[in-house]
Amino acid sequence: MINFKTIGQRIKIERKQNGLTQEKLAEMLKISTEHLSRIESGSYRPSLSLIENMSEIFKISESEIMFGKESEFTANKSLAERIENLTDDKKQAIMIIIDLISK
Repeated sequence: MINFKTIGQRIKIERKQNGLTQEKLAEMLKISTEHLSRIESGSYRPSLSLIENMSEIFKISESEIMFGKESEFTANKSLAERIENLTDDKKQAIMIIIDLISK
């Protein structure tokens, strides 16, 4: 499941790291500042064309905007692969642990 709040946070971080204000980035993307603000807060979902344009501006891949840095993606993939190989009982135990620590 795609977490648009997390994507918005990544966009905000990249915007700031590139020394851009919301106003300037919105102007570059040809959208309103309010629209960009809502994308950064996770209230709006960015279109694929906006993500593509942002990746060009930030000089990063679209997948980095969507899924994080490659190291994060690789770590998540590795974790998923390891969980996939567990027995059903162990998977259930992990779900219980995740439920407990995410409260």
